[in-house]
Amino acid sequence: MKRNLILVALLTVLFTFSACEKTKFDDLTVISYGSSFGMCVGFCTNEVTITDLKMTYSKTQRSPKPDEKKCTKSITAEEVGTIKNLLNSEKIAALPKVIGCPDCADGGAEWVAINADGKNYKITFEYGKPPKELEAAVAKLKILKELFKDCD
Repeated sequence: MKRNLILVALLTVLFTFSACEKTKFDDLTVISYGSSFGMCVGFCTNEVTITDLKMTYSKTQRSPKPDEKKCTKSITAEEVGTIKNLLNSEKIAALPKVIGCPDCADGGAEWVAINADGKNYKITFEYGKPPKELEAAVAKLKILKELFKDCD
């Protein structure tokens, strides 16, 4: 009887932990967020990339002689942790690479790209229409991107 009780307890613990959904990436090294517009004059593509405790913002101009501007800023470990916590590994892995019709009829495109656990993920979607799995992360990344509005 006592042996059966111990066996039931061990099986319960085993099934409890095996049923947990993995929601965080083990080794998330790069996070980037950007947007682009195909029918545009000026700096039509912009992206913020987070690696370690550094954010790099780049904007690219479409012209016969493409021009690119880059700026960098520091980011705290706490801010990086907040963004990482908003990225659910299971849900991101299940998303298609392209959602909707990004930049159709010059509606613009946005993307979130990450390098984690030895894999690269990039999800591109219609501007202003992130999938629900990315809404919170995109909102936070947009705030960070705004810190570079004076990048010349």
